[in-house]
Amino acid sequence: MKSTTKHLFFIFGVCFAFIIFPVTLYSVAKAQEQSACPDGQVMDSNNLCSSNNQEQESESMEKAEEFFRRGREFGGQGQSQEAIAEYTRAIELDLNYAEAYFYRGNTLALERQAQKGIEDIQKAATIFTSRGELQKAEAVQQYEEIIRQGIEEGEF
Repeated sequence: MKSTTKHLFFIFGVCFAFIIFPVTLYSVAKAQEQSACPDGQVMDSNNLCSSNNQEQESESMEKAEEFFRRGREFGGQGQSQEAIAEYTRAIELDLNYAEAYFYRGNTLALERQAQKGIEDIQKAATIFTSRGELQKAEAVQQYEEIIRQGIEEGEF
């Protein structure tokens, strides 16, 4: 009797592995395709739509870098408002773009919006820390202190 039970478990395991498991995966994939998500997106286990394409994420990162680069150009030309707008666009495309937060924060501080600038600089430090880039995080935090001192001394 024990031998029969072992064989049944073995047969069940084989059936599950070769028949039931692939059918289950196929059903899940079809259900995701037929979700209320836009084309090119699938529904995850939390019923949220997300991109199924890494190329889209890569394009978004490239666009964020382009906005950041243009922000730097505007900043170098003394066009602060345009620079802030470009940094903001970069951040909208990549919420973890620490450099964009830092440069936007710096520009905001120079435009007499020091508190908003400090918030962006703190965000940059947090992102650098989460990436393990501790030297950058420390440098950004020191820069924040300089802005705070400038506020106390009436420079901002």
